Amino acid sequence: ISTPSSCSPKLYDAAMNAALLAGIFAGFAVAVPVGVIAVLIIEAGMAGGLRRGFAAGAGAATVDLIYCVTALFIGGALSQILASALLPLQVLSGIVLISIGLRGLYVLWRGRRGEAANPNDPRVRGGAAQLYLRFVALTALNPATVLYFLALAVGLPGIGSDPLLAVAFTVGAAGASLSWQLLLGAIGAAAGRLLPERAVSATRLIGQFLIIAFGTNIALTALAGA
Repeated sequence: ISTPSSCSPKLYDAAMNAALLAGIFAGFAVAVPVGVIAVLIIEAGMAGGLRRGFAAGAGAATVDLIYCVTALFIGGALSQILASALLPLQVLSGIVLISIGLRGLYVLWRGRRGEAANPNDPRVRGGAAQLYLRFVALTALNPATVLYFLALAVGLPGIGSDPLLAVAFTVGAAGASLSWQLLLGAIGAAAGRLLPERAVSATRLIGQFLIIAFGTNIALTALAGA
């Protein structure tokens, strides 16, 4: 998407709309596919309720916003930086996810009824601000997010040259990502409230195994390609 400064207002408005729609598409494209961050956001909502589910979703969406802005304005330089750091990021991310899953299994194993209030659960411990920052860190380390915005930096190297188009694209991408992440948090909170306790425990148990599987696959894939 590019627009010369001398184009007519109608054409520029069309370019702005196109940039906004492209941003919305990009935001949903990175947020909607079910991955480990989506599982963790739903888990946070189930364990800690709506407020913590929203905090987790907002943390993930914040990283999408930061990566999007960086990709637009740095472009090719970002692709080189991320490419050089991708392997250690993948290995580190895999280890972090495996540890989260194992800790979740341990907490569930020790937990009794009322596990949503268990103070040892990392999705419940601390305030919403701490959970938000935790998900900022987790999403920033997620290889899927890094790879997506690496491709975005390569595929849209010129959109950052027009500040208004870049703003339109960023607003669309950030709004789409945030809306989806908050929906995931709300789904988790609703499930935690409405489902029977056994169903909640079973769902969370499956979630821990999924997290471990994601982490193992990420780490092994990275090491195999080294």
